Amino acid sequence: MDKVNLRQFLCITFLVAIAMKMFLLPVLMMRASGRDSFLAMIFALSADLLLMLVVIIALQLSGEKNVFELLKNAFGSIVSRILLLLVSAFYTFKLFVVLADVRMFFSTSVYSSTMSPIHLLPFIALLVYFAFKPFSASGRLTEIITPLVVVSMLLLCFMTLPEVDFTNILPIAGEGLDKAVNGTYPFALWFGDFTVLLALCGKVKGGGGKLYFGLISAFVGFAFMLLFSTTLFSAYGDMTEVLTYGHNISNMTQYGAGSYKFGRIDLIIYTLWLSAVVLSAGIMTLFICRSTEYTLSSKIGKWVTLGVGVLLFIMSIIFSEMNRVTEFMTTVMWLPAVITQYCFPIICLIAGIINKFKERRKCYDKAEQKA
Repeated sequence: MDKVNLRQFLCITFLVAIAMKMFLLPVLMMRASGRDSFLAMIFALSADLLLMLVVIIALQLSGEKNVFELLKNAFGSIVSRILLLLVSAFYTFKLFVVLADVRMFFSTSVYSSTMSPIHLLPFIALLVYFAFKPFSASGRLTEIITPLVVVSMLLLCFMTLPEVDFTNILPIAGEGLDKAVNGTYPFALWFGDFTVLLALCGKVKGGGGKLYFGLISAFVGFAFMLLFSTTLFSAYGDMTEVLTYGHNISNMTQYGAGSYKFGRIDLIIYTLWLSAVVLSAGIMTLFICRSTEYTLSSKIGKWVTLGVGVLLFIMSIIFSEMNRVTEFMTTVMWLPAVITQYCFPIICLIAGIINKFKERRKCYDKAEQKA
C-alpha cells in the first residue's frame, strides 16, 4: 500500500527536522554570527515551525488527493505541472548540498584525506532506489531508524553536555540583532525541510486533526538541534577563526568531552544519525520521482530520476571544492530556497482552500437541483 500511518508520519517529521542541520550548519552559521548564532538558530527554527503548521494544514485539506491532483483541481494542469517541475529542480540542488555535507563530514571526521566522489555512488544509488519504492516502505524504515537516532542523541547528551559551559553564549544579542539576522537567511537551503512532506498529500492514513501531532515531533527534533548547536556556539563563539569548514559536534565530542574517556564512539553515533540524512534525502528523491511521474508520465518519471542520480554524481566530480560550493549556496541559492520552500506550501494551502470551496459549491448546487 502506497501510504504511511500516523506513527510513521511522526517519525518521518522528526527525522526530516534534524537531517539537514546536524552536521555542518552550526559552524556555517557561527562564521556569520559568532555567539549570536544561538539567536539566529532560534529565528530559523521558529520560522520552520510555522512552515510545518502550513504544511500540516495543506495535508489535511488535500484529503485523498495527491499533491498534483491538489494543485490541478485548483490551478489547472499546466500551472500544476510547472510548479512541480520547478520544485523538483530545486530539490536536485538541495540533494547536492546533502551529498556535499556528507562528503565533508567523512573527509574531516572519518578519513584522513578528502573523500572521493566515487564513494558517493552507493549513496546516490540508494537514493534512486528510495524513489522507486512506495511510501509505506519509507514509513516502515523510519519506525526502525527513529528509536536508534533518539538513543544516539541521548548518548551524545551524556557524553558532551557536562563538559560545556553554556553561559558562554551570553550576552544574547550583545552586538544587536543585525548580526543574528545575517546568520539566518543565507542558510535558507539548510532550513525549510518540511516542504518535502507535501509529497505525502493523500498518503497519510488516519490523519485529519491528528496530523497536528507532527508539530510535537518537529519541536522535539528542533530542541535536540538547538541543544547540540549551542554546544558549539558556547565553546567556539568567540574564536570562530579556529574552526574549519568540516568542524562539527563530532569534533566537539572527541576533543571537548575527551576521546580518552569514550574512544571514537562519536563515529558510531554519527553513523546512526546519518540514517536520518539518508531517509530525508530519499524522500526528496521520491518527491522528484513522483512529481515527474505526475506531470510527465510514469516511465519518463523513472528515467528522469535516474538522470538526477547521474547528474548528482557528475556535479560532485565537477564541483569538488567545498568552500566554493558553500559560498554559492549561501550567496546565490538562498533566495530560490526561500521562495521555493516557504512559498510552495502556501500555494498548496491556497489550493486546498480552493478545492474545499469547490466541493462545498458542488454540494450546494446538487442540493439546489434536488430542491
